[in-house]
Amino acid sequence: MDDLASADANIQAVMLEVISEGISGGVFVYDRNDLIVFASQQLLTLLPVPKSFLTPGTRLRDFLGAVYDGGGRFLTDASGPRRMLSREDWIAEQIATLWKERAESQERRGTDRWVSFTKRRLSSGYGVCVVRDISDHKKREEQWRADMERVQITEEVLDNLPFPITVKDSSLTFVAVNKMAASFLDLPPEAILGHKGSDVHPPQVEQRLDRINRGVLELGEPQQMSELVTRPDGSQAVIIANKYRIGKPGRYYLVTAMEDITGLVATDEDGEQIKPRMSRGGLITTSLARQEREVPVKAAIESDTIHLSNRKVLVASSDPRTSAEALEILDNLEFDTSSVSDGEELELFLQLAKEASIAIDLVVVDTLADKACLEIVQRHRIPALAINGVRVKRELAAGVARQFSQPATNETAFDEDTGIASPTGESVGIDILVAEDNAVNQIVFSQILEGLGYRYAIAADGEEAVRLWQERSPRLILMDITLPKLSGFDASVRIRNLETIDNSIPIIGVLPQAFERDRDQCFASGMNEVILKPISPEALEAVFQTFLGIPARQSYA
Repeated sequence: MDDLASADANIQAVMLEVISEGISGGVFVYDRNDLIVFASQQLLTLLPVPKSFLTPGTRLRDFLGAVYDGGGRFLTDASGPRRMLSREDWIAEQIATLWKERAESQERRGTDRWVSFTKRRLSSGYGVCVVRDISDHKKREEQWRADMERVQITEEVLDNLPFPITVKDSSLTFVAVNKMAASFLDLPPEAILGHKGSDVHPPQVEQRLDRINRGVLELGEPQQMSELVTRPDGSQAVIIANKYRIGKPGRYYLVTAMEDITGLVATDEDGEQIKPRMSRGGLITTSLARQEREVPVKAAIESDTIHLSNRKVLVASSDPRTSAEALEILDNLEFDTSSVSDGEELELFLQLAKEASIAIDLVVVDTLADKACLEIVQRHRIPALAINGVRVKRELAAGVARQFSQPATNETAFDEDTGIASPTGESVGIDILVAEDNAVNQIVFSQILEGLGYRYAIAADGEEAVRLWQERSPRLILMDITLPKLSGFDASVRIRNLETIDNSIPIIGVLPQAFERDRDQCFASGMNEVILKPISPEALEAVFQTFLGIPARQSYA
């Protein structure tokens, strides 16, 4: 009999797994003693919980505690703002909802992941909770709302345009008219919509227009007509009517837009000839030709108290085009310039300059160049400016000006042993902690954060990130996920386990690529949001505005 009971239980478990697969969600069943009877494997992809907590007999309290520890407490209820609860309070609140006869909720993970919870407590005492990923449904819902809003705005704009517009379907029935069209035809919209032109226009007018309308619908070639129209009230108007086709095959529409130019023309005494009332001398001449915006950096440099001409700047880039663009910009700013294409040339150039007692004031390093270039520059203790080659035209001049105009007390000092960067002379009280082991990315973060005016520190591994979080009390952490010693995921979990409710800190995952599994693991480890490399000032400012409530400080247009 025990074998039969065991077989029945196995069959039931298999059936529940099949049901879970069929509904594309996770299912767990619990009894009146709050013990898990069954939990499907799909829960592992939906909730940040270890597999060991899905075994039958696990207490709901332990299961929910594992969800909390894995970052599940950062789920945001769609019905209101996120609340920070203690571990015990959060678990108690979740168990209370599981005891309700019916309960449904939708919660958000990160910015674009949504999870729904459907909970039922049966009369037998057993409870069932179905967890599903509804991200696609939410995206479609948001898209639908956006489309509806766009349609409403479009309708409002069309309805309030200062000239008549009508739309007919493929059967030449009016399907849309704006206010000016109804006024022009001296009819209420209800008397026009759903009717054909023969119900609105005199027969001879409709016969002429019908031929033109059908030609536009069939051939798709726009038509423009100039007409002297006598309105139903007897007044005359000179109009230009533009007719064109929109839509797709099988669902074409005919749009007629009429512009009243009566005020711009005059008729002679016999009413036969129409003459324009405007002359070229009465027109304002305007050019809309677009030119690339020039950043007025040279004027700013020349007005600076520091004399910058004849400074020696070296460009290191493997891309000849990037080098040429950078040299042209620097030459225009009256810098003494030269360039190298790789680490070997850079090492030789700096060695020769040292032997000749020539001081290099700055090395501009293309972030796409040989990574050894940055290490060589740091070894020679020469200031470096790292910049993405594709942004040279927009950012190089401003970056160089900022680099040379910084007071010595604000220069960033790099500790070669720890990989930590912070404003010289400061040891506590920072705004941003950057956990990043790549030397090029460290400089990119440094320059952006300095440009935005934030106090910061840089940790080169996960253990250092946890230590600096404890020592420096940052307001926000930018966490690379591929750190040595302790990965970004593990560092985030350790920080979450050590922090209290009162000092919970926003942690932003920095991903090299947009892999869904990495995003999920970031949220599961307690991170609040993710951003992608390469890092830009705009991306960081958006994060700071969201999590620190700080408005944008600088424009990078």
